[in-house]
Amino acid sequence: MTSHAEDLAFFQQLYTEPLFIIPEPSEIVAPAPAAAVVPQETISPEEIDRWGSTQPVKKYPLVGENKKGLVILVSLPEQAFSALPKNEFLIKILGAIRYTPQDVGYVNAQQTKSVNIHDLSKEVTLNHLLVFGKNILDMTEDSRVSYYKPASIGRTPLLIAEDLAAIELDVNKKKQLWGALQSMFLK
Repeated sequence: MTSHAEDLAFFQQLYTEPLFIIPEPSEIVAPAPAAAVVPQETISPEEIDRWGSTQPVKKYPLVGENKKGLVILVSLPEQAFSALPKNEFLIKILGAIRYTPQDVGYVNAQQTKSVNIHDLSKEVTLNHLLVFGKNILDMTEDSRVSYYKPASIGRTPLLIAEDLAAIELDVNKKKQLWGALQSMFLK
């Protein structure tokens, strides 16, 4: 008998439709026996604690539920940052723009040099960004944003203001912040 390749070449000259060569029953090779099933190893919680998690470490860890995609970016010591969601002044600001503390996510840039908005948007839902503090964002010279002037970087609306503590103590800064928040959120 001729080889299958020779048969296929011959028949392809005669037919224009796709051709299939089906082997004779004597040419069929029996499948190899199934490999032994290896039982899945379980890892104890103690081993997980000892070896650590396999989840990737986020560059910008988010605190809060962030239900509406409003991210508040600050650079504070850890103790002050942990108290931020309960800050009465910030709660009043959020209420004025129709947000609750649950609608917001908080990111502390204390441990990073500066925050890149593009990288941040990859890690968290980012519909609006409020930055309280100096030199927190990674900005190029041609994309400088002024305090209390709503802007956007890409499709992300952005507002940069001074530290919350400084705003809380100064009536003029409160007015500037309120005007900027109105134009950004209550148009």
